Amino acid sequence: MSHDPAHSLITGANEDRRERAGLAARSVQSLFGERLFGIPGTWIGAVEFPHPTQFSTKWHYWWQAHLLDALVDAAQREATSGQDAGPTRERAHRLLRSIALRSGGQVVFNNYYDDMSWLMLALGRFRHLEEDAGGKTRHLTKAGSDLLKAIRDAHTGDLNGGVFWTRERTYKNTATTGPAALIAVRTHAAQECASLLSWLESHLWDASKGVFKDGINIVTHDDGSTGTKLEEAVYTYNSGPALAAAVELAQTSTGAETKRWATFAAQIIAGADKEFGRDMGNRRVLKTHGSGDAGLFTGILVRYLAEAAESKALDPEARATARRLVLDTADAFWAGRREFDPDLDFNDPQAQPDPARVVAIFSPNPLEHADTAQPVGRTVELGTQVQAWTALEAAARLEATV
Repeated sequence: MSHDPAHSLITGANEDRRERAGLAARSVQSLFGERLFGIPGTWIGAVEFPHPTQFSTKWHYWWQAHLLDALVDAAQREATSGQDAGPTRERAHRLLRSIALRSGGQVVFNNYYDDMSWLMLALGRFRHLEEDAGGKTRHLTKAGSDLLKAIRDAHTGDLNGGVFWTRERTYKNTATTGPAALIAVRTHAAQECASLLSWLESHLWDASKGVFKDGINIVTHDDGSTGTKLEEAVYTYNSGPALAAAVELAQTSTGAETKRWATFAAQIIAGADKEFGRDMGNRRVLKTHGSGDAGLFTGILVRYLAEAAESKALDPEARATARRLVLDTADAFWAGRREFDPDLDFNDPQAQPDPARVVAIFSPNPLEHADTAQPVGRTVELGTQVQAWTALEAAARLEATV
């Protein structure tokens, strides 16, 4: 099966970013989606494609949370373009049910507060989507309430603020505090949001680079005394929810506070461009972090850069930078895809693919084509594909609001 890699087998996808997002949505759902343990009424993303042939103990709760977020993106895109979003919304309900079942019966049966925060953010968006559509919301509200209580319990005075990463409570980090700040502003707790962002700015913000360090460990010394150890690693995703929280706080504040948080948001955008941006021809493309959990990181940043690009609270330069990073990164993911008809032999040059069946594999690295980074025959991870899907949905959203 062969085609010109510059052109898609999907009619309209060469020019329309919404069609590209649609192909990504179909690809991830068809390649990875399955019933949880074969139970009717469930749907979940397998961690790999091809799917494991035997029961796997691998469980990536937070991958599923971002899969839910991507389903919400797809449903919103479908609804605004006149398509029937009902099947996608129903699949999102089944995914949430599956996450709870796989977790042991409740969404809060999880050791990681950042995992629960990601799901809380997706749930909030899903609930608004269902309210607009006149759909089912009671169970979404209940799950969100349970998650919110757990996350707020991890926001303590230890280390002068911030949110713990796990129930062991030995590490406070950006990966949990950023999403918690965004949850706070979205649940009308502006003061809590400001407190969390201020803690990040004071303890983990590297002003010279415009990025956040990962976190602070509480360590016990040989003599029994305690101290701290700074984890200085920087990752793309840590900038994302903190950026969104600053943007939304700027939008809901007044006077000097509006300017303060808009300025901080602009600094985060500039830092993302400087530290994570890479030139690829005439594109400015965000770096990624490989596979495993890190295979999702940059998709998260792209999601929230798109929100910043739409915010009138930010200055035009910051919005333009955010927009360019989103579109260029998504376009690079698109250019590096490999399309195929799963019902045909990929290696048969005479095969005639059916556009209705065509799916795509996306590279974990937008700077490298999937044929190199994800060659035929190699296992494909769900996280890297949700990353690309999220980026393509973000670009489609910006294209629709031009």
